[in-house]
Amino acid sequence: MEDLKQWCDDSVTKTTKDSALGKRFVYTINQWDYLVRYLEDGNLQIDNNAAERRIKPFVIGRKNWLFNQTPRGADASAATLQSGANSGCQ
Repeated sequence: MEDLKQWCDDSVTKTTKDSALGKRFVYTINQWDYLVRYLEDGNLQIDNNAAERRIKPFVIGRKNWLFNQTPRGADASAATLQSGANSGCQ
């Protein structure tokens, strides 16, 4: 990893920061501490996909619930959400 860091540090000075390659070097250098932390701690996840999957039904539902046309439809949406929460749906 030290070799990669050194290569990025050396290469960023040889490229323009506005070029595609220069932007990648700058990004890598700016994210270096996070990369090292991820590699050192095996408990860290590389992404947040699990969290995003868990909240997706609520995000989609929130958008749909804004447009309930009748109180009866709103009650049905709320009942569906509540039954899912009570059954432990994730």
